[in-house]
Amino acid sequence: MAAVALLLAGCSGQVTGTGGKSTGQTSGGNGATNTAPGGVGNGNGSGTGTTTAVGGTGTGSTAVGGTGTGTTGSGTTGSTGGTPPVTGGTGAVAACDTIVTSRRIRRLSRREYANVVTDLLGAPAGQAVLTALPDDPLVEGFDNLDDGFSQVTDSWQQTVSDLAATLSAQANPTVLAPCTTAGGSTACLQSFIKAFAKQAYGRPMTDPEFTRASAVAALGQDYATSVRLGIELVLQSPNLIYVSELGDPSAPPTPQQPVPLTNYEIASQLSFLLSGSRPDATLMKTTETTGLGSPAAIQTEATRMLGADRATVEMTRFIVGWMDMAPINTAPKSPDVYPTFTDAIAAGMQQEFDQFVSTQLAKGMGTMASFMNGVSTNIPAALAPIYGSDLVGGQLDPTKRRGILSLPGVLSYHASDVSSNPVERGLLVRRQLLCQVTPPPPPAAAMTNPIDSTDAKTTTRQKFEVHEQDPACSGCHLSFDPIGYGFEQMDGIGRFRSMENGLQVDSSGVLTRTDVDGNFVGPAQLSMKLAQSQMAQTCMVNHFFSFAQTRATTDADTCVIQTWANKFQAAGGHIKDLVMSYVVDPNFVNRKDDR
Repeated sequence: MAAVALLLAGCSGQVTGTGGKSTGQTSGGNGATNTAPGGVGNGNGSGTGTTTAVGGTGTGSTAVGGTGTGTTGSGTTGSTGGTPPVTGGTGAVAACDTIVTSRRIRRLSRREYANVVTDLLGAPAGQAVLTALPDDPLVEGFDNLDDGFSQVTDSWQQTVSDLAATLSAQANPTVLAPCTTAGGSTACLQSFIKAFAKQAYGRPMTDPEFTRASAVAALGQDYATSVRLGIELVLQSPNLIYVSELGDPSAPPTPQQPVPLTNYEIASQLSFLLSGSRPDATLMKTTETTGLGSPAAIQTEATRMLGADRATVEMTRFIVGWMDMAPINTAPKSPDVYPTFTDAIAAGMQQEFDQFVSTQLAKGMGTMASFMNGVSTNIPAALAPIYGSDLVGGQLDPTKRRGILSLPGVLSYHASDVSSNPVERGLLVRRQLLCQVTPPPPPAAAMTNPIDSTDAKTTTRQKFEVHEQDPACSGCHLSFDPIGYGFEQMDGIGRFRSMENGLQVDSSGVLTRTDVDGNFVGPAQLSMKLAQSQMAQTCMVNHFFSFAQTRATTDADTCVIQTWANKFQAAGGHIKDLVMSYVVDPNFVNRKDDR
């Protein structure tokens, strides 16, 4: 059946770019109000296919930035790269487009493709996909952003073709396509192909698609082979591999006007957001009966889906991206510096992190404040040596351990292999939790690094304070090192410490250029500050926009993000409020017409 591989030739659509990426940065200390205009970006996209593919072309929009009100300060406008300046919830922005995402087709991520295959053929088939396909690159912490894998390489396409051949050969036609007629029948085969493809594509097959699939299946010498040929075709079809956001293909172009997505496209948008896969039977039934033409109908389905375990998995992915995390065991640790950091401890950190996130999410009822103020209660025994005296009677001391920033897994991941690395931790707060862009280090930074990692006579903080004395370093490092210093009571694997190299540890930090400026000591006090920050809440919304729209933000998105942030804050800051703000927003059901 390997011959079916030719079906991908000439019909694998490619997308290159879905809009310009540009940024403006506001930075500074004390002084007059500073505003930063957004940069300008451009991009374009195209997809080609046979009559069975989701074809069409798309061009990215020019990202024309509005003006974002910066915080009080005399700082400088940042260089091109990232998100617009985030205000403390005031949302003073120039007029911008209501619909900010253009028509497009988006390739499924490795994980999403595996989820769809799991739903079609079972967990072993989904695992085979994860094993065979390479990891997708993380873009802004997420694995589903179009920026990361807009083009399908020949090797990726060949792997999918090989998977389709292997998985179809392993499929059991008797289970997947039962037929009361002995030896099967044409009617049974056609019924199976329609049902299987509908689940895979998230919509019924078109007549030309069905005709083509039937012709391929008819090449089988018997019923079982014909069923397997149909499976092989569907598994590598562009209609499965891509998500369509093109609207009704028969509708005439309406330049610069909103293009409504079809009911089936809306259903797939909702399903990939909350389940990571194509629509389930209930959502599909709603789509084909009462429809998803009103915000109320979409909200009803979103509420139902938020109560399922799959939604918790997807929202956990959002939190992981928000915190710029990856599997904790991928963070290297020097065995010479941290000989007690074992695989068991890394697994315990991961388990605690996952349970903390799941507990705070509470099926969407969790808030950003709960992520900052919550205290971990599900502590694996493996972490006893990490927590030490912080753990008394199975409970943690909330003056030291409060919020997601105090979890050993987060502290360990956001550190270096040989130290606590206050730079890494300061950047976590500045970039991820406040959405304030910091320029990358100059190319020569690694060559001129003033820090002596072998110095055993000073504390980590004292080593890194050299940055403040070097004019080539201080301009940037003064914006994030003082935040990172506030984590110094936690070492590179998240253990509390008061002494280092025989010296007292100074864990005093300071927040600047925020709406909660001031001094703090330790991640617990920092977390309590961030829990009160409207800037931090707006930043969380910024990340959710990227996660939900599956693309990086641009300056043109600022007013939409601020609108969502205002609703998010007014409703109490629950994670489900982010979801509901999005699914009733015109950007959920419409795209820009780029034709």
